[in-house]
Amino acid sequence: MLITIDETLAKQVCDELHIDETDEELATVTALLTGAQAIIDDSIELAIYPDIVDNPLYTRAIITLCQALYYDRNLATGQPKAVILMVDHLNAICLAKGAG
Repeated sequence: MLITIDETLAKQVCDELHIDETDEELATVTALLTGAQAIIDDSIELAIYPDIVDNPLYTRAIITLCQALYYDRNLATGQPKAVILMVDHLNAICLAKGAG
């Protein structure tokens, strides 16, 4: 099942970034999480292996991209290398599981 973008996840991201959990920050982080999830979903082969969303790496990729977007809203230098690596790994899993 797709992860739920909610206040709990937004608070987790705020904790990881060491930012205050004000209403404004939680709203910003929630919006960034939603955008990050859309980017990750469009970057992996969900149609081939929809169960990939249960992999903890899927959630971590969304959170990591959200954190990058928090500090650089337009990703001026592109996606972080860690996100690219995670997406590649998730795609490899999708292709292996989908082919099997």
